Amino acid sequence: MDVSERFEQLIAFVSSQLPKPVEEQQGSDGSILFTGGEPPEVIVHLTDQTVVVSEFAGAWEEGRFSLTPLLVGELYWHALPETALMNALSAMIKGAREARLSKYRICPQCGEKVSPEYFGVSDVCDRCADDTPGVAH
Repeated sequence: MDVSERFEQLIAFVSSQLPKPVEEQQGSDGSILFTGGEPPEVIVHLTDQTVVVSEFAGAWEEGRFSLTPLLVGELYWHALPETALMNALSAMIKGAREARLSKYRICPQCGEKVSPEYFGVSDVCDRCADDTPGVAH
């Protein structure tokens, strides 16, 4: 299998392993940035040499979201046999997703499971913090 076929195979494999929906962004250098889940859970950056898996993370700063992915691992995909590569990549994606989901909290006011960046400083989710008291959402 040539390099371009293996790259195409990796694209398909990453898309199949990520939580749905999967968003793909093509870089000007030919790399692809995948974001899986809603809200986002896992980020995978595929280049012509490496595949990097990160847990989605970030915080709101002065009214805008600042993305700060947490690195799980990086593989030089040319250096690994196909089965070992797919097994390692699958394990890293699963680990990143589990790490992300472990940080979700349940809002004591509405009972919704909320990702950490949408949990307000008042110990309730942002939606509940913004709601008028006594109004259900």
